[in-house]
Amino acid sequence: MTKQSPHAQPSAQILQEAATWLMEMHDGPLSPTARMRFNQWRGRSAEHELAWQKAAMLRNKFQDISAPGAAALKNTLASSRRTAVKTLVVLLAAGPVAWGAYRLSPLAGREGRLATATGERRNLVLEDGTRITMNTATEIQVRFDARWRHIRLLQGEILVATAPDQQHPARPFIVQTDEGNLRPLGTRFTARQLDGRSQVAVYEGAVEVTPAGAAMERKVIEAGHQAGFSSQGIEAINACDELGLSWMNGMLVADRMPLAMFAGELGRYRAGLLQVDADVAALPVSGVFPLGDTGASLTLLEQTMPVRIRYFTRYLARIVPK
Repeated sequence: MTKQSPHAQPSAQILQEAATWLMEMHDGPLSPTARMRFNQWRGRSAEHELAWQKAAMLRNKFQDISAPGAAALKNTLASSRRTAVKTLVVLLAAGPVAWGAYRLSPLAGREGRLATATGERRNLVLEDGTRITMNTATEIQVRFDARWRHIRLLQGEILVATAPDQQHPARPFIVQTDEGNLRPLGTRFTARQLDGRSQVAVYEGAVEVTPAGAAMERKVIEAGHQAGFSSQGIEAINACDELGLSWMNGMLVADRMPLAMFAGELGRYRAGLLQVDADVAALPVSGVFPLGDTGASLTLLEQTMPVRIRYFTRYLARIVPK
């Protein structure tokens, strides 16, 4: 067997064969005869083995996706075998870096400003053990002192998993946005800074939300719920959309998401502007798309939907009818 570079890319044909085997296993356990054929295919060359290693890593990545995300993936794979294989080939070609490249930072200091670039995600562990994951194009300012633990969300989105404070008395933990303060009550939640409003989604525990200009409007958001808020008040509280956490796995999981909304989400991870023609803006998108390679995601979109991508410059693209 020829030695294969760990950075080599299997051919498109072999990736398609690996994707087909992945689909076979998705459908159910292989029969003894099929298992023998699979082992023969896998042992044919180092390139075949490399393709299967990529497929196995992708399968493991899917197992980490939340239940709603897994359902969206299952629906995509069940819709059309040809479409499903195309989806898997694009994901395999994109590679693990595109599935979720994180930068792990050491313990942050008592005070500092931290940022991620477009398309980058970063894991932080603060001095009290609190874990923060910064999404794409995010900037925060961390300040810990004798009185409080404070995170200022300047832009973007963070996932926060708070840890108990070891100091006595325990210092309050506050996440501040342009529109108000979030005080977690032993929790895991996301905070996102939008234009003129903020959004919070609570996955464990609860979060007290206090609008900056209307302290009397404060409310506690319980686990499994989310809400947007302005400086003057809190919007309706709704059930959490758990697909909103798929970015943690380096994926954008869509379940009948309007194309305009899909482009807005994907565009957060891509330098430049991604536009959508009004004629296709309402088309529902379902599937799993790699965030680390938005070009591969757009190719997948072209292969699975009646649209095409027009590139005007490196930084300007438009999704139009096919």
